[in-house]
Amino acid sequence: MKQASSGQLEKEIKKFRQEYPDVSELEVISVDIGGRFFGKRYPIAKLESFSKEGLAFPRSMFVYSTVGEPLTGILYGNDDGDPDAHFFLIPGSLCLNDWGSQPRAQMMATSYSDDEPTYFEPRNVLKKALEAYAGNKWQPIVAFELEFYLFDQERDDQELIKIVPNPKTGRPDSPRVLSSTRISDFEQVIDDIIKSSNAQGIETGAISAEMGAGQFEINFNHHADVLRAADEACLFKRTVMEVAKKHGMMASFMAKPLLQQPGNGLHMHISVVDSNGDNIFADSNKPHQRLLNAIGGLLETMPAAMSFWAPNINSYRRFVGSNCAPVSQTWGNENRTAAFRIPLAKDGAWRVENRVAGADANPYLAMAATLAGIWYGMEQKLDPGKPIDDSVEEKDERLPLDLITALNTTFGSEALAGTLGKKFIQLYCLQRKSETFAFDQFISPREYDWYL
Repeated sequence: MKQASSGQLEKEIKKFRQEYPDVSELEVISVDIGGRFFGKRYPIAKLESFSKEGLAFPRSMFVYSTVGEPLTGILYGNDDGDPDAHFFLIPGSLCLNDWGSQPRAQMMATSYSDDEPTYFEPRNVLKKALEAYAGNKWQPIVAFELEFYLFDQERDDQELIKIVPNPKTGRPDSPRVLSSTRISDFEQVIDDIIKSSNAQGIETGAISAEMGAGQFEINFNHHADVLRAADEACLFKRTVMEVAKKHGMMASFMAKPLLQQPGNGLHMHISVVDSNGDNIFADSNKPHQRLLNAIGGLLETMPAAMSFWAPNINSYRRFVGSNCAPVSQTWGNENRTAAFRIPLAKDGAWRVENRVAGADANPYLAMAATLAGIWYGMEQKLDPGKPIDDSVEEKDERLPLDLITALNTTFGSEALAGTLGKKFIQLYCLQRKSETFAFDQFISPREYDWYL
């Protein structure tokens, strides 16, 4: 099997080699179910041959645990002899990463097994979700917003994380939301994050200081290439963590790294355009019925989608307390406490914002589940009911607010399986349950304190 679009890749590689003649190493990377990168580092001379023939990584890498270990009960790995999948470079992804000891070339790769896209590669799952829209000649337009924390690189005596000191004052960061002073005080690391992001072709938007000490949010522009938008969200998370190390800090996208501080969210904005480029969610100066149907679908599939938007044990701590993390099947106009929000539409730019997912969610899978819900709502013409105008604080009893219950709900969802594929849904639930079982095979100091 040959690399697709090899002509485009040849031009891309030639331009890069001319622009960066001193770069000697290449990193080829891909993203697993947990949203973590894996890959290898090569001499850059391998780039030309990889662009023609591809390369090989073990297929099981996509379903390893978050800490890179094989999981019990998963077919892919030891039980199938651990064969390789064929990986191909993704055109348009060649760029420079500049946070290491020297600048390096970087490319993302996507996989095929038995000459078909590997069905459990997260990027391929999102690609499958987009096929329904392509059948109608529709194109989603999406944007991600990611919150993260900066912590001290050193932990305390109990191995717990510490609030990062203000780089300019040396004092603990003061959690004032939208503080321009906080952005200025952390400008060296933030500027470095933006510079490294731009070097990878990631166009960043607004930067804001958030509600937590050491917490910030950086937005991305709206993207017609949904796969590229998710690529950039994943690359951005990696970039923030690597650049933070350079500045003696530790970055985290955990959903709830500190119980007494707000959680980290992954907000997703979605609109859809037709073949003429017209927004199908817009009806002049008001939302089209399709937008309301889309929200109806998001509400209907929300319980089943929770395991994609909150994929690990820590994810569900974010839904405890009042911290702008939605815990009810609600929608509203300009209501940030609702799960699904219609932002103020400027010049007919009607869209829906999904505010449920945590920053620890895999961007490919979080977006795939969101698009599946939107599609289901439009297909079934679902009514979302009336919008909520008041602040929403109560938890919804219909929502699974622990991982195992969420996975059981996902497993039985025909609506999500119809778009994402039943085979993938089943494997995803098994992989997440297996990781939870592995996580539980550890005795914490608190168990001794309480029960010894």
